[in-house]
Amino acid sequence: MSDVVRMYRQGEAEVLKLESEDVGEPGPGQVRLRQEAVGLNFVDTYFRNGTFPVRPLPAVIGVEAVGTVDAVGPGVTQFSIGQRVGYYFSPGAYRAVRLVAEAQLVPVPDDVPADVAASVLAKGLTAWGRVRRVHPVGRGTLAVVTGATGGVGSLLASWASDLGAKVIAVVSRPEQVATLNALGLGHVAVAGTGDLARLVAREGRPVDVVFDQVGQAVFDDVAGVVTKGSTLDLVGSASGEIDPSRLAGVRVTRSSTGEHLAGREVLLGAAEEVFGALRNGVFGVREVRGYPLADVVRAHRDVESRSAGPAPVLIP
Repeated sequence: MSDVVRMYRQGEAEVLKLESEDVGEPGPGQVRLRQEAVGLNFVDTYFRNGTFPVRPLPAVIGVEAVGTVDAVGPGVTQFSIGQRVGYYFSPGAYRAVRLVAEAQLVPVPDDVPADVAASVLAKGLTAWGRVRRVHPVGRGTLAVVTGATGGVGSLLASWASDLGAKVIAVVSRPEQVATLNALGLGHVAVAGTGDLARLVAREGRPVDVVFDQVGQAVFDDVAGVVTKGSTLDLVGSASGEIDPSRLAGVRVTRSSTGEHLAGREVLLGAAEEVFGALRNGVFGVREVRGYPLADVVRAHRDVESRSAGPAPVLIP
């Protein structure tokens, strides 16, 4: 028997219940994965609290994890027992052991700790989709990243900067500026203060792309700096949805991570880039905060209160 977290209804964090299950043997095309770290993402709270529908119930939420293969089913050819692997979007992650399709797995380098890998894979692939597909960035790009101290935002801002873009990072509180300065991001605006407009005006040219994860709370700031020909990519909407109808001539995009990872080779290549950027220090030092699986209720409360940091994980 192994641990699993189930919910029998959607609601507050207390609906998450630690139970036991018998996982069994993998079927055709599946591996059995002994999970070492489960990624904890803000979107998990949406599946829990009813923002996103979950059917049928009871259900196991969570979408990413890293672990070691301990059994393989018939027809599995890409992975073997003892190999370290991870997945970025396969619902049902909040458990110690699980069965997962071979096609959803990517290799995890031996020199990347499991908790670090689980904290960066889904978020890193989301960032990859933005800087490589939605609006490829490079030298000469002027990019704005909102929510830049968050899980995706911190990776996105650092990666775009490393690729040569001039990045203006937007934070919600003045005390967060130093955090981004430590990552090498020297152009940081505090939302609602006029900082963003001043920093953009200093550049003397239009913003090429805004990667926005915040939504309503920063919309006035963002609307003041995008112009005809700019791209506003709606990565997320933590403070509520925006109405882009007032943004005449602005290209507004919204897409899921999976839309940019069509095909096995694309996924493997993107994951390799994410781990390469991590290894090369592009994302700085990952300060992972681990919660025992049994403390999942506290972990969700911390994520919702923004006190879990940018890299929380569950440890089975």
